Amino acid sequence: MDIKKILITGGSRGIGRSIIDLFHQDGVEIHAVSRNFQDFQKYNNLRFHSVDLSNANNTNKFAKEFLKKHGAPDLLINNAGTGAFFEWKNFPLEEIDRQINLLFVSPVILCRVFAPEMKLQNSGVIVNISSLATLYPVPYMPLYNAGKSALSSFSQSLMLEYESFPRVIDARFGDFKSEFNKTSTKQELEKLSARATKAWEKIELQLVESPHPLVAAKLIKKAVLINKSSVIYGGGFFQGSVAPFIYRVLPTIIKLKILIHRYF
Repeated sequence: MDIKKILITGGSRGIGRSIIDLFHQDGVEIHAVSRNFQDFQKYNNLRFHSVDLSNANNTNKFAKEFLKKHGAPDLLINNAGTGAFFEWKNFPLEEIDRQINLLFVSPVILCRVFAPEMKLQNSGVIVNISSLATLYPVPYMPLYNAGKSALSSFSQSLMLEYESFPRVIDARFGDFKSEFNKTSTKQELEKLSARATKAWEKIELQLVESPHPLVAAKLIKKAVLINKSSVIYGGGFFQGSVAPFIYRVLPTIIKLKILIHRYF
């Protein structure tokens, strides 16, 4: 797959930053949608676009303007996302809308604008970074779980519709070291129940023990170069290999018990 132009959302940190670092070495023209433009001055082939992806109208306007000015990217990576950790009775109404738009609606809009153009050009790859949470939901993050699950299902729908191009990759990643927990919207920790506090402590520990996001970036690049639609997994050995296998062979009730044991 000849990648000359990339459009990636959420490129300032974590997996997005590692993807930019990795593809930059190839001299690829990279367009990144991010709110943080710092520490990229050395990258002369990188262009930033400031867009509020939690606003569907803004996303649609940006995508159409990008297509008109730059054409369809060879590689679209829907990576932007954040979490919201709240006990359900305290989950803010505004966060429901924000999570759905950021995690699902905006990637769908970008695919709506660019996928048909990729088909016309008989080329192109779309990477939708969903989550292992599509199989194993994270407690007290219901909208994150739901948004990523919807994105994963949407990706597979595109795989059915587009037989040749664009290729579609559903990246169901587990934890990678990043600022995800710091940037997630959270209920005040001192107001959490003992059960929710314990779950948050486990979530924090998972992130500390997880691989560097460059590992995720390399998995994505490998999948892109193979040039076929696929579902890929990543994280530590358990999340990337064992957990997907367990999901296929164990009954739902057993999987729920495993999650309860892990977090509580």
